[in-house]
Amino acid sequence: MYNYRNSKANIVNILKSTTSIVEKNNIPADHEFTYENGIKCWTSAIFVDIKSSSVLFKNMDEKLARLLRAFTSEIITIFQDFDKYNQIGIRGDCVYAIYSTPKQGDVRSVFHTAVKVNTFMKMFNKLLEKNSYPYVGIGIGLGCGKELIIKAGRSGTGINDKIWIGDAVVDAANLSSIANRNNHKKISMSEDFYFNISSDYKDKDWFSISEQDGITFYECDVVNVTFDEWINGGMKDVG
Repeated sequence: MYNYRNSKANIVNILKSTTSIVEKNNIPADHEFTYENGIKCWTSAIFVDIKSSSVLFKNMDEKLARLLRAFTSEIITIFQDFDKYNQIGIRGDCVYAIYSTPKQGDVRSVFHTAVKVNTFMKMFNKLLEKNSYPYVGIGIGLGCGKELIIKAGRSGTGINDKIWIGDAVVDAANLSSIANRNNHKKISMSEDFYFNISSDYKDKDWFSISEQDGITFYECDVVNVTFDEWINGGMKDVG
């Protein structure tokens, strides 16, 4: 039973406690997080947001259940392709992943993951159409930054999770909502994310700068050429 007197004492104890903050190159394993410490490290996040989900989810039937299972299963598989992920999950109508990215090359790998997701959606929607399912639109948001990560929950209950304090996760979540709406392209990234990959693509005209709701970001609609050619060629080895 909830005891408000005990609750007051618990809050005061937490507010007066000390938190040891440690900087690391990579996000450590879960067992290294305690209720007394915090970890700072370079992190990148990708959020894939389903567009017009309120309309799509009105049809609460078996067909929609199969569509969402297929969608989430394959997005998660693509996320796992870059093995520096620390957390992969589903939040409402978003599928997301958070990665350790201490090097610019790691941020570039997260961008490649977004490109792979963008290309996958072309295949997915062709297969949906072929099997009389509705079209699914998505927006992809990318963010990076030095995050403070803490373990939060209730000690002794087994109910806990990591909280990400910084720009990476917030930016990725916000930009996934903006992407592929109001004539924006399907992939949107924060300025910090773009600046970490831009030197690799100086000879490309993929990116444009944009602004919405006071947020400045870069956007593109890049696809994986080999994957895209296979899709356009009819996906001939698909039964």
